[in-house]
Amino acid sequence: MDQIKLSLPQKISLIIKMVVGSAISWELAVLFGSKHPYLAPISLILCLQATIIKSIRFAIARIVGTIVGVASVFIFASSYHVNGWTIAMIMLISLVFPLILGANSTILHQIALSVLLVFTFLHKMHGYGIDRIRDSVIGVIIAVLLHILLYPPNFSKKALKEMEELPQLLVGKLQSLARWLESGASQNNYFESSMNQFRNRLSQVEQQFKKAELSLRFNPLSQKSKIALSMGESRMKTINKIATDIEFLFDIMNEWQKAGSLSEREMALWTENLLFLASVLNNWKEGKDIIGMEFKLNFVQGDNNEFYFPALWHSEHLITTLKHTTFSSYSI
Repeated sequence: MDQIKLSLPQKISLIIKMVVGSAISWELAVLFGSKHPYLAPISLILCLQATIIKSIRFAIARIVGTIVGVASVFIFASSYHVNGWTIAMIMLISLVFPLILGANSTILHQIALSVLLVFTFLHKMHGYGIDRIRDSVIGVIIAVLLHILLYPPNFSKKALKEMEELPQLLVGKLQSLARWLESGASQNNYFESSMNQFRNRLSQVEQQFKKAELSLRFNPLSQKSKIALSMGESRMKTINKIATDIEFLFDIMNEWQKAGSLSEREMALWTENLLFLASVLNNWKEGKDIIGMEFKLNFVQGDNNEFYFPALWHSEHLITTLKHTTFSSYSI
């Protein structure tokens, strides 16, 4: 998953947590007898990830990696002099067994870092290894507590806002399709590429929803956001179905035109139908009642059944889908 971008309030919250947390963790490290109290704020700063769950995962990796790295140095390297070859040897030994046991890359990084620093300072800074373990524990605990208790990360609002922009894009697609028919259904059109762009946008919003769900784990103030996200996911499924119906309508009209049986009367008729569908979708987007909006049958003897009835089915399916899902903003 790509990096989560923070809003200005979230960045300010992160700064406050780093500032306050650094002071608290430093003083606690001193209180517990550390001679290297700066190690606690370092762990805290590193542990303050974009979401609570990411911070917890990093905290575990930091503690496990630090313990393994410190233990490896005490077991294998206490009698060696520090140089590039001895560091490489101890680091390799320290990393092989965790790798076999399935340690993730974050743990491996923390082991390597601990081996390097503890081995370097073992004979120069008495007690560094023990301080590193204790202070790392202090730092990550303070980081996780601050993340949970002080303005916990929540990316729901951003995801829902981006989702609410999608129906208007589909209204534009229906209107574009209507204009294309009205102008004679030329083979030179950009509808497919336009829908591909919409699908890419839809995929991006789905990723935002995943990030939002991730941000709510271990968040004590997330109940309203979880409800809003659940409703948003239902709307996303509706939007996906609507986009599929619109794509089928274009394919049908395109094939109808290629078959040479799409008359001017039928083009005018389906131009009106598509604009009607756009108005239904627009009303749904605005939270208006669409129960009374029924698709008007305008089949005339002689219409091409091969294309007319599939187009009719997708039109009615579009309206039915909208009627089964409400669309209204949800404040969180």
